Parts: sequence; C-alpha cells; structure tokens
Amino acid sequence: MTDHKPLYSREELLTLLDYVQHKAKEETKMQVAECMLDYGIDSRLVGAITGLTAKQLIKR
Repeated sequence: MTDHKPLYSREELLTLLDYVQHKAKEETKMQVAECMLDYGIDSRLVGAITGLTAKQLIKR
C-alpha cells in the first residue's frame, strides 16, 4: 500500500473552515437584509439589525 500525504495541514484546514464559515454568515446577513428591505423596513434599521453598512446594503 502507498502512504497518502494529506492535501492540507491541520492549520490550513482550520483556516479554510474559518473562511467558509465567515462567508456563509455574510451571505446569510445579506439574504436577511434583502428580505427586510423588500418588506419596506428602513435601511438604517436593517443595517443596525444585520450589522451591515449602508455601502454593503446599497451594493446589493
């Protein structure tokens, strides 16, 4: 049998996991903000609730 070398080290995997987790949270925040804005909720309130900046809200 041949020994298989792992593609990533433990530290690299943890870094990748943190990145994916952060991106998923940001995407969820954006989706929630979009729904809130669609329902006519004030953009300042949406920003306060989601933690997104006005620039981020306008971007979408």
